[in-house]
Amino acid sequence: MLFNRDYSFRGTHADKVIELTATFDDKGNKLFIRNLDVYLLAPIVGFLYGRKSDLDSSGKNTNILFEAMSKETTTLWFNYRLIMLLDKDNEDDFDQRIEKAFRNYGSEQAKTDEELYESFVRGGVDILHEKLIASVNRPEDYLKNLYEFMEEFEERYGQSADEILNLVKLAKG
Repeated sequence: MLFNRDYSFRGTHADKVIELTATFDDKGNKLFIRNLDVYLLAPIVGFLYGRKSDLDSSGKNTNILFEAMSKETTTLWFNYRLIMLLDKDNEDDFDQRIEKAFRNYGSEQAKTDEELYESFVRGGVDILHEKLIASVNRPEDYLKNLYEFMEEFEERYGQSADEILNLVKLAKG
């Protein structure tokens, strides 16, 4: 089950998360403070960009301790449920998406959905790395890339972002 134990990024995704959380200048600035911050954003980015990635178990691991994850349980569950509700590509029936989001979690039939979610996490890590780090030559490039990514995101999803914010308001009551 997701979110009830330590989490580990593996292989190439561990390498990318390590780079995304590394200090990029002599003032100690980072794009992401913790691995958990990447894990909170990556599934949304992966889903919105339609990018999934396979698990690579080779090489390094970098972890998120359950203690840290447990403090973000509400957000983690929200991300999972939001993706299950919006994922028309894998389930076109809205009632079935509701089942996936709210009732099936942790069951045998949810394993496929949980792996789908994890593939969006890995895909999101790939995108964040490509957009924010891959073309960096000097410290100023990190902020330039971040700004450009945020502009691209707004251009691509500005209208959809409003719809997502409305869903957030509805979900939070």
